[in-house]
Amino acid sequence: MSNINGGSFFLRWVTAVTVTMILAVMGAFISMWSVGEMVAQAWGEMAGGIVAGGIFGALLSAGLGLGQAIVLRAQGIPFAQWLARTALTGAVGMAFGFALAFGLFDLDNMPQMAAGLMIALSVGLPVGLVQWSLLKPYLAQAQLWPLVCIAAFLVAFAVGLPLGGEGREWLSVGVVALLTAVLSGAGMVWLARGGATAVAA
Repeated sequence: MSNINGGSFFLRWVTAVTVTMILAVMGAFISMWSVGEMVAQAWGEMAGGIVAGGIFGALLSAGLGLGQAIVLRAQGIPFAQWLARTALTGAVGMAFGFALAFGLFDLDNMPQMAAGLMIALSVGLPVGLVQWSLLKPYLAQAQLWPLVCIAAFLVAFAVGLPLGGEGREWLSVGVVALLTAVLSGAGMVWLARGGATAVAA
């Protein structure tokens, strides 16, 4: 990769990821529960929760991946593969996370820290792993990227979720998107500066 250490790369990353994540997550909140409720009426609450989780994970990850792909395509990362794999992996991971959460918690009263940890592991880990597979020809220390993703999601949702509530959805989503963008962007720059130099063009 080239020019990844510059401040312009970080600024473009934060801007792109924040905007695409906000739009995607708001779309997820609008659609996931309405579709999930229809599925729940037909096949039960567990099925509805899994579908809602899959929709949320797909749109959340698509928003994340789209912003990242816009910036990374200039570095040679395949745009379509990055976006498609990120969205698909996030959908599967979040569906699994919702299924697990149904067995452990009352979702209406799920502790916010537990919700943040669940999202970080259900989305951050699998998305980080699939993105690592695309980054490793370009970054020598790409194996650390999954840890960056987990940390970014965990901090973003731990801070952003408590800010939500009636009439404050945009604030919560905005904080989550901005923190995810800032932390993941800082992690990418840190990997490059820490000896994670280009190994392929």
